Amino acid sequence: MSLAIAGMGWVTPLGSGVGPVWERLLKGDEAQAEKITEQFSNQCYSVFRVPESAMTGAPSHPRLRRASVISRFAAAAGLEALQAAGVKVDSPSAERTLQF
Repeated sequence: MSLAIAGMGWVTPLGSGVGPVWERLLKGDEAQAEKITEQFSNQCYSVFRVPESAMTGAPSHPRLRRASVISRFAAAAGLEALQAAGVKVDSPSAERTLQF
């Protein structure tokens, strides 16, 4: 058995898409941390939120409607990776495709 990485996809606090995010990184852009406080223990945490604009063009499949935000990020990044690899996700190829 062999494995080849043929495509990449990103959904990050700097946006989505390998090309656009990479350009922002090369320009020196950084994601901005924001502090949130836990309601009951008053502990403070730093978080890096993914902007809603990062999900424009994300799939609107009915099965993703009730999925968690993390699952939607994974689906969007995975579909971008498949597209970058030149994989056409139609019924026959979808049965043989693993998105990891």
